Amino acid sequence: MKKTIMLLAGAMMLAGSAFAQETAESLFKSGKAAFDAYDKDLGVMQLSPDKVDKDQMAANLLKGFADFQAALPLDSVKELNKDGSLKKIKTKYSKKIVPVLCAHIQDLLTVGDNYYQAQKNAEASAVYGKYCELIKSPMAVQNNVPQPADTLLGQIYFMKGLCDYNIPADMDAFYAFDKAIKYGFTGKLFNVNTADYKAACLARHLQTMLEKKELAQAYSLLNEAIAAEPANATYHCMLGDVLSNDSTKSSDDALAAYKKAVELNPNYPDALYRAGHGLWKKVQDYLNANPDATNEQAAPVVVPLYEEALGYLERAKENGQTGTEAFIENIKYGLDFLKKK
Repeated sequence: MKKTIMLLAGAMMLAGSAFAQETAESLFKSGKAAFDAYDKDLGVMQLSPDKVDKDQMAANLLKGFADFQAALPLDSVKELNKDGSLKKIKTKYSKKIVPVLCAHIQDLLTVGDNYYQAQKNAEASAVYGKYCELIKSPMAVQNNVPQPADTLLGQIYFMKGLCDYNIPADMDAFYAFDKAIKYGFTGKLFNVNTADYKAACLARHLQTMLEKKELAQAYSLLNEAIAAEPANATYHCMLGDVLSNDSTKSSDDALAAYKKAVELNPNYPDALYRAGHGLWKKVQDYLNANPDATNEQAAPVVVPLYEEALGYLERAKENGQTGTEAFIENIKYGLDFLKKK
């Protein structure tokens, strides 16, 4: 019985090996045909750019990558001992596949740029992402594929982020911009700030989460962002927005977050406005809760809050924030009224 089981196991391994080889072979043949077609068109394009179909070239290149990458894990030939046990595993097509993949990694950037210029954001994002994945892979490193400078790789991640943002796929964009920053691409080359794009992605995603009342997830994302960049005023301001939408939190929690954002960036108009408005709102809550309070009773509570609010709102106005005038006038009127003897 034991021998019969071993023979059956050996037969299954051989059958599995034969199926894998058949699949690897078919993928190798279709991938090679796709790469050959791409290379042929590439040669024509160098002489006569108008005589090639760039979309078809892109399709051939991407099919070549898809087929070859699918073939690699299947490319295993199992050699068995006489008793059916595994002797060793060899490959049949990998030695041909790997050099072709490595030789075409750089071509992915051309395809990605063409997709981006054609405003095909999903396609461009996928291709930029594949490039970033492959260029740093052990396969590329071990086969001496020239590595881009960190700032260039950061620029490619930035381009992927732009495409993801336009889809929109906000969190994919957020992490792409994060990678761009980590590789040293600040955005200065394009006269933009990569960190601003990253924050904008999170802000838009958080707005969606707030609309869906997904507060736990919102806190989790913000805590992760703040832990990574504790001095980023934008994230603290966003935290204030989430707190202000959370009925289980007090207005002081949100106010503290806005004040922290101002502390980190004293000229941040949104945070200045929100802090000022939050203080103004505290006064309104006090007055609504104490409708019969006299000026003498209200002044010790209201005046300090109004004065602090006025400082934030006037600075917000100075930094270009709109919508401040009505609150400033309301506060000045209230202060004059309360300070009258």
